[in-house]
Amino acid sequence: MGLIEGMVGKVRVGDNQPVRLMGIINLSLESFYKGSVACSSEVLSIAEGMKAQGADMIDLGAVSTAPGSPPVSEAIERERLFPALKKILDNLDITISIDTQRASIAEDALSCGAACINDVSGLSDPKMAACVAKCDGSLIIMASLQKPGDLLYMNQIIPRLGEKVRDAVQAGVSPQNISVDPGIGKWIPEKTGIFDLALLDGFERLRFLGQPVVAALSRKSFIGESLGQPDPQQRLPGTLAATAIAVYLGAHIVRTHDISSSRETVAMAEAIRGHPAKVDDEDLGVEVLGYLGQGEDLTEILRRTEVDERGFGVLSRKGSFRILNVRGVSSMEALIIKQEMLARGGDAAIPKLALRCDKRPEEVLIFGTIAQISGLVKNLKDQPFRLPRVARSIDEAMESIDNLTRHR
Repeated sequence: MGLIEGMVGKVRVGDNQPVRLMGIINLSLESFYKGSVACSSEVLSIAEGMKAQGADMIDLGAVSTAPGSPPVSEAIERERLFPALKKILDNLDITISIDTQRASIAEDALSCGAACINDVSGLSDPKMAACVAKCDGSLIIMASLQKPGDLLYMNQIIPRLGEKVRDAVQAGVSPQNISVDPGIGKWIPEKTGIFDLALLDGFERLRFLGQPVVAALSRKSFIGESLGQPDPQQRLPGTLAATAIAVYLGAHIVRTHDISSSRETVAMAEAIRGHPAKVDDEDLGVEVLGYLGQGEDLTEILRRTEVDERGFGVLSRKGSFRILNVRGVSSMEALIIKQEMLARGGDAAIPKLALRCDKRPEEVLIFGTIAQISGLVKNLKDQPFRLPRVARSIDEAMESIDNLTRHR
């Protein structure tokens, strides 16, 4: 997986970039939050205000997807969207995303100068990805199956997004131009607030898709349900709390109605989450994708359960689990890493072509306890090829979990 990097138009997004703010402007009176609705005469001043407050991009939509919203014809969507889009593009230098499910609208909007298509239907229009590719546009794919946002669990959302990202790439969209959105919100009646709370709690799992992640939480119904606030106008404090959590758990783009209020919330959450625990050594790289148990955490539990103190060190190392991503190794190096982990009771996932000695650099996932990975590191230091460098990088990546430089 490695470093997540991407583009929304000319705006760089990803691990090494600040979290980007995407302002919401709705051109549909049916939108659930009336404070985001703009008429054609207001749209430019609203966009200018968002940019002045710190918006990196603006998401412009002309069709509400709120439950119960009436269908809107393509003709009406065009009538609402294109005059507003032209007014912004002619007068303001800012990246514009278009919230649409129609490939014909997307193609014309990109041709006019929009940079990105935000498709909440998850490419339900079979021509959408090809249209975006034709215009070399960026694409935000929201997790959807039969209706926008109809997937309830992260175990459904991640494979669906992975499938749709692959479909878009096959259609010609550059991988660096694709971002993903899990689809938090009451898109269908069955999706009550508890589902959205669980999705937000598991937000970090989206990182395994390897694409920039969009958090679209602003003033949504799960916040109202949790706080007893049926009026979206009263949901700003809850929105900021949810936004901070999404950013801490890895969001790269925050889609919001409230640019000014969100800016410092996002900055604070970024400062707390720090940078990924990783090491890049020229052609090699190691990143800690997940960990359970750290430092002396388990020792205190062992002490309470009255385990013999002589076993604290060994048991803590056996009870601390790590998932590591190692990039840039050769097929032979990958095979040695797998054999060394299997010999210790752990494992490593290697590409199937490694068994055929494929010459391309490989990516390896290592699964094991600290005890098992420490044994791996010890043995790799005496192995041929670049394996001593791999061992050093693994050590440094593991140590960086607690390194204060991650928060600079």
